Amino acid sequence: MERSTIRETGKNSAWIYVIALILLAVGVTAGSIYLADNSADMGDGIKEYLTQFFASFRENKDNAAVFKNSLTSNLICTGIIFVMGFFRFGCIGTGALLVRRGFIMGFTAASFYKFYGIRGMIIMLSTMPTVLITIPTLLLFSAVSVNFSLNKEKKQKKFIFSYIFFLVLAISIFCVASFTEGYLTTTFMTLIKPE
Repeated sequence: MERSTIRETGKNSAWIYVIALILLAVGVTAGSIYLADNSADMGDGIKEYLTQFFASFRENKDNAAVFKNSLTSNLICTGIIFVMGFFRFGCIGTGALLVRRGFIMGFTAASFYKFYGIRGMIIMLSTMPTVLITIPTLLLFSAVSVNFSLNKEKKQKKFIFSYIFFLVLAISIFCVASFTEGYLTTTFMTLIKPE
C-alpha cells in the first residue's frame, strides 16, 4: 500500500513538473510576443535603457551588487512558492509566478535579439550557466510545492519536515546560481557586451 502511494505521488509530481514547464514556456512566449506587438511604442525606451545599462556596466561592474540582487529575487520567489504550498489553491499563485518569470525571460531575450541581433543572443548565452541551475530548481520546487498543497496529509510532521528540507535545498542551489550570475555571467558579459 505504501509503495503504491509513493509511486502515485511520483507520477503526480512528474505531471505537475510538466505543467510547470508548460507554464514557464507560455510565459516566455508571451514575453516575446508582447515585445513584438509593442516594439513600435516602447522600442526607443528599451533601446535607451539597454544602452544605459551597458554604459553603467562598463564603468562600474559591481559583482557583489549583481549577486545580492539576484539572490534577493530568488529568495523572494522561493519564499512565495513555499508559502503557496500551505494553501489548497496555492498552485494558482505558483503557476502565476512561473508565467511571470517566463514572461520576463522571454521579453529580455527578445529585446537583446531585436536591438543587438546575433551579439544579443550571445549575451543571452552568457546567462546560460545561471539559467541551467535556476530553471530546473524553480520547476522542481514548484512541483514539490503544488504536490504539498494538494496533499491532504500535509499537516503531519514528516511531510512538513520533507517540505522544509526541499526549501533549504532550493535556497542552497539558488545561492550557487546567484553567485554564478554575480561573478561568472558578469565576466562573460564584460567580454562580449556591445560597444
